[in-house]
Amino acid sequence: MTKQAHVSWLALGLCRLLCLLVHAHHPVEEWVSCVTEVLQPNAATVRHQLNVYGLNRAAEGTFQRDLLDQLLPALSANGSQFSVNLAPYPRTVSYNQRNFVLILLQDVRDFLAHLPALVRKNVELRGYFLLLLVPGAIAVEPVLMGSLMRRLWSVRIHNVLLAIGLGAHRIDLHGYDPYGPGCCDCSRPVRLDRCHGGVLERGHRSMPLYDRFPRNLYGCRLRIACFERAPFMQFVNTTTSRRLTGIEGSLVELMADRLNFRVSVVQPMDGRVWGRIYPNGTADGAMGLLMDGAVHLTLGGYFPYPKLLTNTTQSHNYYTTDLVLAVPEALATFSPLEQLLKPFQLTIWVLVAVELVVGFVTLRPAAVVFNFWRTFVGESVANGGPRRATARFVLLLWILHSTLLRECYKGSLVGYLTEPNPLNDIHSLAVLLASGYRLAMTENVYHKVFDGAPHHHQLSDRSQLLLIEPADGLALLERTIRTRDRLALAYTREEIIKFNERNRTVLNYRTSDEQLLTFHFAMYFKRSSPMAAVFDWYIRRVVATGFVVRWHRIHLDMRFQRPTLAATGQAEVLHVRHLLGSYLLLLGGLSLATLAFTCEVAWVRWWWPRPVSTGHHYPYLHELRQCYPPKRPLPPHTSIIRQGRLLPCRV
Repeated sequence: MTKQAHVSWLALGLCRLLCLLVHAHHPVEEWVSCVTEVLQPNAATVRHQLNVYGLNRAAEGTFQRDLLDQLLPALSANGSQFSVNLAPYPRTVSYNQRNFVLILLQDVRDFLAHLPALVRKNVELRGYFLLLLVPGAIAVEPVLMGSLMRRLWSVRIHNVLLAIGLGAHRIDLHGYDPYGPGCCDCSRPVRLDRCHGGVLERGHRSMPLYDRFPRNLYGCRLRIACFERAPFMQFVNTTTSRRLTGIEGSLVELMADRLNFRVSVVQPMDGRVWGRIYPNGTADGAMGLLMDGAVHLTLGGYFPYPKLLTNTTQSHNYYTTDLVLAVPEALATFSPLEQLLKPFQLTIWVLVAVELVVGFVTLRPAAVVFNFWRTFVGESVANGGPRRATARFVLLLWILHSTLLRECYKGSLVGYLTEPNPLNDIHSLAVLLASGYRLAMTENVYHKVFDGAPHHHQLSDRSQLLLIEPADGLALLERTIRTRDRLALAYTREEIIKFNERNRTVLNYRTSDEQLLTFHFAMYFKRSSPMAAVFDWYIRRVVATGFVVRWHRIHLDMRFQRPTLAATGQAEVLHVRHLLGSYLLLLGGLSLATLAFTCEVAWVRWWWPRPVSTGHHYPYLHELRQCYPPKRPLPPHTSIIRQGRLLPCRV
């Protein structure tokens, strides 16, 4: 296994056991039996890997050889195959993340000097160690032991045992508790068990030697880096203290009640809100407070990146949300012609236009063209239609096609016109960019969204982008709703819903349907903090029992997700005002037709040239009656029809 492979698997830490021998007459067999008693129950946890070395030459002498000669056969007596590494832990290359490290030393001060190298090597900062003080060593003073425990707690090494030989056949196993009655972050040493004659008196069932971080913090005050961001975290100031509400605030209050601690809120003052860990190791915002040790934990939604994962330990995520674009509400504006054409898309209208043009150009004679048009508009076919079977079949297909188009158009037009308030289209990022909206988001969100995004999501013009600081988001929301700027702000739906609750009488924000990013809310601790496991245990059970869903319903009114301009959503009766644009077009067409007809009549009446008279004309009926009354017979010599022409009568 390479060093890189070890680092990637370094998640659960090392096994740290400190054992101190102070009397030379202690037999090696008792130490071997005591180490076996401690190691065997944790063999699966440490994956049967043991690292043994000393900190000075005296510790690497006869005692170490005798200890290994008897310890290795004892470990494999019950079938457990341990792999042993004799190299010092800081110099190991191929090692497991969960090692049982056994260190022999003469003085605790040697280990304090060796601890920085140990911490730099173990990036997980958590493990099991066994420190042995060889025979003839200096006795461990209580002050020195307390200093050792406080130093271990400062680097988040909690799974540690310190074995001190006291008298004949007795070895005490000491650890420390960072919290206790009247003890907050004090790292008070405590005796966990005693090896008497090589056997543990209490055993592992009564008192676990490792992974024993308390679930009672005894009313100690935990500093939490957070900030007010409704509906996730809200502060309610009372006369005596500050209470937390919201989805995350309720979770913190519940955890404080169960773990018995008090909450001290520390807000980031650099304007970076959540903050970030940079490649050079610096950090800002709430994450900077955590890395500097100013707080015990922080919480919120962070995008995962390598520095965050290698420097923090995250709890189980308790909430998942999406980042979307929010824009001020606006109704869609359509001209009468757009309202008339809106039910069909451009593709359908182009197809219809092509069909009509082809029909008018190719069909002959005029009567066929006239039937073609009458069929399209829904009128009957004149003159009985065609008589050939092929032409009748083609006509039938055209009738079905035209009928389908007309009915689809009618249904779409009625559905569109009866829509109470057609809002502008903001369903995707591409539509917003095409509509002229500017995108407002933080630099981190911008890189997450557009780096490696498809071509249609790329920004062709950087003027459409407005980079903002995370702390300026709320002020920008309020300013945009007043100025009605065409800005699309990257926000979570929950925050937009909570913002819309402020004043429902004014226009508010709508959210796009497209999800830009999805991220999880969790609690973050410094790498391998013992608190992480305890908080994670409770968070998993809080989520499983439905508390987070209940807080979501309490703190969010989903009615405010519906736009202010939207009505009840029920169908509306079609009135004349819905068809006003169509009626205006019809009125314009009739007016043009009337004007053309009037001009034609006037032209014929006053300006049309009169025909020249030839002396022969066709008499009108009254002239014929004047010449030939009904009771007067026609003279035999008179004929009004001669050679196919009607001649004038003689009066």
